[in-house]
Amino acid sequence: MQGSVGGRDAEYDFIVVGAGSAGCAVANRLSEDGKNQVLLIEAGGRDRSINFHIPLMVVNLLKDPAVTWPFVTEPQGALNNRTQLWTRGRVLGGSSSINGNVYVRGDPAEFDSWEGMGLPGWSWAEMLPYFKKMERYVEGDPETRGHDGPINVTNLKNFDELADGFVQAAGEAGFDIVEDYNDGHYEGAAYLQYSTRRGFRSSSSVGYLRPARGRQNLDVLVDALVTRVVIEDRRAVGVEVLHEGSLRSLGARKEVILSAGPVQSPKILELSGIGGGDLLREHGIEVVQDLPGVGECLQDHPNTRLTFECAKPITINDVLQNPIAKVKEGLKWGLMGKGLLSICSATAHVVMRSSPEEPRADLKIQLQPFSGKDRYARRPQDGLDPHSGFTVGVMGLRPRSKGWTHIASPDPEVYPKIDPKYLDDPHDAQVLLAGIKAVRNVASYPAMDRLIVRETRPGDEATTDEQILDYIRETTQTTWHIVGSCMAGTHDRAVVDPELRVRGVNGLRVIDSSVFPTIPSSNTNAPTIALGEKGAEMVLESWRNRQREAA
Repeated sequence: MQGSVGGRDAEYDFIVVGAGSAGCAVANRLSEDGKNQVLLIEAGGRDRSINFHIPLMVVNLLKDPAVTWPFVTEPQGALNNRTQLWTRGRVLGGSSSINGNVYVRGDPAEFDSWEGMGLPGWSWAEMLPYFKKMERYVEGDPETRGHDGPINVTNLKNFDELADGFVQAAGEAGFDIVEDYNDGHYEGAAYLQYSTRRGFRSSSSVGYLRPARGRQNLDVLVDALVTRVVIEDRRAVGVEVLHEGSLRSLGARKEVILSAGPVQSPKILELSGIGGGDLLREHGIEVVQDLPGVGECLQDHPNTRLTFECAKPITINDVLQNPIAKVKEGLKWGLMGKGLLSICSATAHVVMRSSPEEPRADLKIQLQPFSGKDRYARRPQDGLDPHSGFTVGVMGLRPRSKGWTHIASPDPEVYPKIDPKYLDDPHDAQVLLAGIKAVRNVASYPAMDRLIVRETRPGDEATTDEQILDYIRETTQTTWHIVGSCMAGTHDRAVVDPELRVRGVNGLRVIDSSVFPTIPSSNTNAPTIALGEKGAEMVLESWRNRQREAA
């Protein structure tokens, strides 16, 4: 793999903007046959630090602006005017290099619903081959699971006593215990699956870029900010890039593909003159294609939590605050690739319906083996309680609230404005209310109750529905599962068509989670990588068809 490109006016067949979850997959597949010259551009640097690769050690990176985009939302009215920090990966692998590693394909019914939204070819059955192609999950049924893909998957079954207690208590509460929630059986209680291998993170950079290093037809340009797509006669012909203090022009003979993510992809489109005409004119940008859907329909999972004091010293709190425990866990990870160093978020979950009237799952509660010292802390780096503790997060899976993200300036180095409008639809808060009650119910059963000293947050301060709703408004946060800002479809608000081509502009596609019309899963990394696989195949097939027609 070459680390630099040629002269100022270098040309490629394909330019892929963004080396994140989807972009790494796209670049790998487009360059796989050795015929296409491909350039992958990443605004951040390389993922060399060990902190990227040992899951729990990612806590050392999440507040580092050198490797993250520290986006901040507008004040959220339904969250007592609090802003939200939207940390996104700015490094090879993108957010797959800094996320919680949880591997979830999603709800089959959600994918199936996309066909009714104008996306033929995106059903669960039609997405399944791409999920199988991307993963290596050797213990899974080969009918539904991949065995030799780039992303390794690990099952946390029997991970520790706390996860065992949570899953057993969910069974006592009447939930089905699901052996493999990724084979199409989505609802119920289960041990989580992780995108790891022998205790190391299996990011899209590790899975897709490392094997491609020796390809002479794939260049990777890092620390390079794409300022706009160059469009001539309604066709994308290249990009402009800020690199090492200079503005460079790089050409694309076939296509430019935006895989910069749900915040940056709409920003690049708007800076290129593609977006709502009034907004573009307001910022002095010439309108190339009036697409008012750019930056709209933004969604994220709202997430609140309960915390508990644990009756046994078996949590991350105990490890990180005890030198001897740190050494023991280090040895467990070094010798077996297991233990608390091999995880960085949840270990088990229950996917459920918030009420009997719901046609399918719209709520998730999940166990995290640590607890933060204030009501906002949901990750180890936010500060830990001095006692043994754990968290049960509550996530609304099918939020009705939708927001937006748009440029704040024609200057490409200025961060865009973001307004996700959390809980703007009151129904979303009601789902979280049902989730808090579900957590308390599961915690009351013997398998879990024996591990609990007390509920520490919200505890006795929130017992009535109104008190719980007040707590929800004060504590709900992002889950970093952001989609929808360049929605795919055939309707007027769609930004890309079902082939992921930007409407009205030739030679330009968007292939990242911004095209999802709804949030397909409780965690978006796996669907985004599968999208990269599918999108790359669409690109290659379209050019094969052109060759056949020309022959």
